Amino acid sequence: MIWKVAVRIARREALRHKGRSALVAAMLALPVAGAAAADTLYHTVKLTTAEQLQRDLGQADALVGFVAPAPVQQLPDGSVPAPPQAAAMLGGALQGVQVASPVEAGVLPPGTRVVPMPGKQQLRVKSPHGSYTVQVAERDLGDPLLSGLYERIAGRAPHAKDEVTLSTSMLDALDKHVGDQISAEYLNGAEQTDRYGHLPDHGLTIVGEYDDPSHLDADEILAFPGTLPEPPDYPGPTHWLARIPGGLSWAQVLQLNRSGYSAESRQVAENPPPDSQVPLLRDHRGAAAGSSRLTEALVAVGAVGVVMALLEVVLLAGPAFAVGARKRRRDFGLMSAAGADQRMVRAVVLADGAVLGAVGGVAGALLGVLLGRLALPEAVTLTHREPGAFRIAPGELALAAVLGVATGLVAALVPAIITGRQHVLQALTGGRRGARGVPWKLAALGTVVLLAGAGATGYAVYRPGIHTVPLVAGIAVSELGVVALTPLLVALAGKLGRALPLTGRMALRDSARNRGRTAPAVAAILAAVAGSTAVATLLATDDARGRAQYHSTLRPGQAALMFGWAAVNESAAGSRPGLQFSGPDGAPNATAVDAPKAIAAISATLPVRSAALIQSQDYTGFVPVSVVVKRKPGNDCPFFGPNGGGVPAGPDGESMIQSDPRCVAAFSGGQVVPGDAATLRALTGKTDPAAEKVLAEGGMVVFNRYDLATDDPATGRATATVAVQRMCPSDGQDMPEELRKQFGPYCSGPPPADTTLPAAVAAARDGRAVSNVRALIPQAVADKYGVKYVPTMILFDTTRMPTRAEEERANAAAEALGTTALLKVERGYQGGSDTTMLALAAVAAFVTLGAAAIATGLAITDGEADLETLAAVGARPRVRRALAGSQATITAVLGTVLGSATGLVPAVAIIEARSHSFLQSAADARGGGPFGIGRAVHAQSYLAIPWWFLIGTIVVVPVLAGAGAALVTRSKVEIRRRRG
Repeated sequence: MIWKVAVRIARREALRHKGRSALVAAMLALPVAGAAAADTLYHTVKLTTAEQLQRDLGQADALVGFVAPAPVQQLPDGSVPAPPQAAAMLGGALQGVQVASPVEAGVLPPGTRVVPMPGKQQLRVKSPHGSYTVQVAERDLGDPLLSGLYERIAGRAPHAKDEVTLSTSMLDALDKHVGDQISAEYLNGAEQTDRYGHLPDHGLTIVGEYDDPSHLDADEILAFPGTLPEPPDYPGPTHWLARIPGGLSWAQVLQLNRSGYSAESRQVAENPPPDSQVPLLRDHRGAAAGSSRLTEALVAVGAVGVVMALLEVVLLAGPAFAVGARKRRRDFGLMSAAGADQRMVRAVVLADGAVLGAVGGVAGALLGVLLGRLALPEAVTLTHREPGAFRIAPGELALAAVLGVATGLVAALVPAIITGRQHVLQALTGGRRGARGVPWKLAALGTVVLLAGAGATGYAVYRPGIHTVPLVAGIAVSELGVVALTPLLVALAGKLGRALPLTGRMALRDSARNRGRTAPAVAAILAAVAGSTAVATLLATDDARGRAQYHSTLRPGQAALMFGWAAVNESAAGSRPGLQFSGPDGAPNATAVDAPKAIAAISATLPVRSAALIQSQDYTGFVPVSVVVKRKPGNDCPFFGPNGGGVPAGPDGESMIQSDPRCVAAFSGGQVVPGDAATLRALTGKTDPAAEKVLAEGGMVVFNRYDLATDDPATGRATATVAVQRMCPSDGQDMPEELRKQFGPYCSGPPPADTTLPAAVAAARDGRAVSNVRALIPQAVADKYGVKYVPTMILFDTTRMPTRAEEERANAAAEALGTTALLKVERGYQGGSDTTMLALAAVAAFVTLGAAAIATGLAITDGEADLETLAAVGARPRVRRALAGSQATITAVLGTVLGSATGLVPAVAIIEARSHSFLQSAADARGGGPFGIGRAVHAQSYLAIPWWFLIGTIVVVPVLAGAGAALVTRSKVEIRRRRG
């Protein structure tokens, strides 16, 4: 009965004061609208299994790919993890060997129809501003099996040779339309250049505009099968779309794997097998655990963000309910005089929260769906992917609306308790009685809550694994504990008034006496600043980790013209964590370049001091041997080698091994290549007489002291050992005879003997490989082992950092060389989050100023009698402005200081939890248990405090709050006759 009456009163009060009710409802609706919009976008952008299969398989039952002439292991999605150079080695191994389609090989059931899906090749297209090097693939878009792989925008599918379709972005870049022609050069090595180094031009007719729904920003050309000439020793396509009678089961996929084929199956995707039936996951449990922990860490971070956002809304809405309750205290006094008890008064205030929360929840959910629909084009622009069908989740939207009601009730809880305790006579007469004494009981409770939250957070952070519930609960409880301590801190701050001028002293003491209205405002500012501080700290930490882990192969200001596999590896560096093995048909050619011509062309556009040609091992040919530096056992990295577990899982994997200097060279990679003094000077950018002397005398140069083998006791000079690493098949391994013959020259007989040479250590940062070179050896040693080296890079040492315009001209010069080349200018770490930090600062300032404005308005309204008294005794009009500005400044200072300190807690907790979770993943991957690698390596969190952000928030925002409150406050005080 009480709640029925309370809800009726709250509904009528909301309709009576529509402006204030709309403001509070809008405040409560904002988080609901954000959650509903995000939920709607998530369900729309996330493709269903059927939608994803249509983009991957079209109308086929499976996408089958040839991986290797040996058994392989795959994931249920069809991907086969492989090292970066595996495709190149396989491409060389299959030279002269035709890859059989799965139908010809007899690995698919009778009646299967397959459509070849050749790999992408490179094509240079003439453009109005020069030329573009883009990807081209041969596809029969008229085949029904390909329906759904590409989206037709305009035109038709190619029906004949030399007919192509272009993606929308490609048409825009070339300023072409359907029906136009383009001039192109094929870069697959099938055609020879003329005496000027130019390839033949081919005229291609644009007959359609087709986009890849999963990569709308891709510059892509699709040609009719037979348009592109086959390069030498082309093994044929290695991927096929297949229509299989009865589909392809997981058991059949495993049978394909035994023959060296992989498959993405529609039937398997719709009915995925358990992990216990996936050999790859069963044999590599550590990697699966690492991936699982990474997911758990992301869930924990998201949960912390949601909880902090809800807390912020509750604490921001609290002062609004306090204002409403303060405005209606006479009404509550009349209710108490008529016989209503404290429980009834509290119920009315709580009903305000429930009614406005329900309005805000429903309105927010509906608004969120509308915002999600309106934001869908922007989501497509950001993700460059076509979304699925527009979908909403009614259950989740209802949960979001209920969340709005709960937020309103929690926000109204403290004002309800305070209002229920007010005296009847004080409420009816408008009199006020300031708080007396110090709120030790609430402070003691707050201290206990804060300690409990800190304990839960510490448990979640430092225990092995990810513990989302204690982490989220600990952070939320800690912030609530600080909020409970706020009245005590406000009361203690009132004792500092003696050091302030008159208006500051009055404002500080008034805030302390009326902490019932000051504490909620301070808590609101605290919540806003805490949230922005936490995000700013996470961004600063990510930036610091990126800066610390950024290790370029080039020095700042240095430029490199890369061709062949060097260019491919450089351009794919950003996508390697998700690398999938696609087979040899997409392998690029390593077209030779005219080094003197290239050096002259680039030197004419960049401020070049010197240049040198760098060689690398030829991975386009079949050479199953590599020249490596052989270390002493004590110098080996414990993560690598026969007993190592590889790089730890997770994005912090590199930081985990940085504490051991033995791991630096092993982790950074690098090749052992032939070179001379000029090569050394180009790599290091300096002259090293000692190292150059060793090279001239037939020795070698390394860049890490752990690569030294020993000091020669006869001469007292350092030495290093070079060895050959052979990758030969086992005797019983099943493979084609043509392929086995290619191993013969390299794998027959005992391995070549190791070579120990005099050595010198050249200066290099952290002992890392310099420009992907780990050591320089004499050419005679490289020839001894029969390893083929080819030019892959020209290094340019510059006198200063090239400008962007110079870099663009150098890129144009590189394209004009008539070969596939990539020019890179090293500009150092280009990360940073200055724009995001400024946006955060703006949001924090806006919310803080709003909370300060609410607190100041409440204080001015509540202290009207004091201002009238001041005017009556002769106070100047500007005292009112000064007092309002002082009250806003004091409230903002207390809130920003506490918020900055409070916001560091969740940030540090998330950073440490993330680091410890990846450390635990590394331990599991190596099989060492939770403490197996504690002495060998530690996770680095790279905690970075955004000091300028904190100083700006604590200093600038309160000044702005005080100045704004002083400017918008009227100077003149109207003295009214008092009631009672």
